[in-house]
Amino acid sequence: MIATTRRAALLSALATGGLAAFGTAAKARETGSVAAAVDQYAQQVMTAFPDQPGLGVAVVENGQITLAKGYGIRRLGAPARCDENTLFGIASNTKAMTAAALAMLVEEGKVAWDAPVTRYLPDFAMSDPVVTKLMTVRDLLVHRSGLTLGAGDLMIWPAPTHSRAEIVAGLKYLPIGSPFRGGYAYDNVLYVAAGEVVAAVTGKPWEDFIKTRILDPLGMTDTVTTPAQVDRTRRAEPHCRLGPPVRGMGPQTVLPFDGSFDAAAAAGGVNSTPADIGKWMQVQLALGALPDGKRLWSEATAREMWKPQTITSSSDGPTAENPVRPSMQAYALGWFVQDHRGERLLWHTGGLAGFISYTGLLPGRKSGIMVMTNAEENPVLRALRYGGPDRLQGRSDFDWIASSKRVQAEADAQTAKDAADAATPKGGGKPPSLPLDAYVGVYRDPWYGTVTIGKAKGKKAKGLTVSFDKTPALQGRLELFDGETFKTVFVDRTQEDAFITFDVENGAVKSALAKAVSPLADFSFDYQDLRLTRQP
Repeated sequence: MIATTRRAALLSALATGGLAAFGTAAKARETGSVAAAVDQYAQQVMTAFPDQPGLGVAVVENGQITLAKGYGIRRLGAPARCDENTLFGIASNTKAMTAAALAMLVEEGKVAWDAPVTRYLPDFAMSDPVVTKLMTVRDLLVHRSGLTLGAGDLMIWPAPTHSRAEIVAGLKYLPIGSPFRGGYAYDNVLYVAAGEVVAAVTGKPWEDFIKTRILDPLGMTDTVTTPAQVDRTRRAEPHCRLGPPVRGMGPQTVLPFDGSFDAAAAAGGVNSTPADIGKWMQVQLALGALPDGKRLWSEATAREMWKPQTITSSSDGPTAENPVRPSMQAYALGWFVQDHRGERLLWHTGGLAGFISYTGLLPGRKSGIMVMTNAEENPVLRALRYGGPDRLQGRSDFDWIASSKRVQAEADAQTAKDAADAATPKGGGKPPSLPLDAYVGVYRDPWYGTVTIGKAKGKKAKGLTVSFDKTPALQGRLELFDGETFKTVFVDRTQEDAFITFDVENGAVKSALAKAVSPLADFSFDYQDLRLTRQP
């Protein structure tokens, strides 16, 4: 659930070469010229990547919505086409809405950015009592808490049964990986806490506040705040590649639609359409003003939300091989902020099972682009997330399509090597030291809950079973792999399997650790943060 994935991060790491100029466009001078360029480019992207089922694109030029359009089909093998009213999951692009909700409450004097979270959520706690005391509302939004990347995401993904209260309560058990405010590590769980702050001070759930205070005033009548509310007759269907050898490679496959992200809606629950999302970009670019002159928030508040808070990366800036590499990138309140060819760019990505998306705003031009897709196709999103802002600037002097194809090919080659290495037992596939019955039991992690290891039942059944008890999708067999390390084989093959390594002391199993099998597993499968202790 994620702003990005390990898969996307690998593509970014490899994205430093392969320039291919293919013409320079004149600066856009007339409203609508950018829309035409983006429209043409989106069609080129769809032609270049025929495995991409569908897209939704919205463009704002100088404050006006000039493009809201769907491309391709909603579902592979079906005729229904994407249009401006097709619903896509926008995932972590939701975070800017959560930040805006808090910003409005700050203006009303009901919340203070730098007040401790415990003022609004008295039971809020982190694993370090000092961090608990110092954590402010602002800190909830800017990924500098000291939590590890994606910490606690198994409480929100894939389709677990944790409530919002359980997610917030689990924070006090999550490991702290770096000093508080000492660096950047993306998280989702603190946005769930931020949504609970909204609920605590208003007396209404986060989704009700978002609808009545943001969506309704903007006329975003087709946008919903949780996946469970999606009109199944109008949604795009999710797709991804499930292997072999790992998720992210192999043929394109239709995924089951995950409508269970309600508990973590404040971190990524919104589903929207190209026609609706342009209205959200408009109010952002207008610094909180509606077309009729009324305001959702003040100009000062808008600028506060865009102010850099946490440095996420830095470099020497653009090169001949990478003309948009930022010299500095930071996280603000629900937005990344960086330079893009000499202009300030606000952006965010989002990822759910089968959906990835991107928003990019150039405030100096009052222009922006939103791209929504119904497949986990990183080269498609990469081509659009860089080529789109280029066209907002009236240029097309870099072939992002060719570059993205090359980067994907390099990433796939590296992934194949890494996957083969991960599948090779380092100890030669030796048997475990104890009989299988010795591993059977209930293992508990304080933030996630229990994982149960059982014996397979039935006349022909043999071996062990595994159940992540709060996550129905994570159940299946537990196979021998290498010594005390076993490998899950979940019945739901859309899920990422895990290695579970048991700690044996004096002939008895005491505890277990886990990690994802795939080198490309989304960081929200944060098995590595589990500390499973065998229960008596």
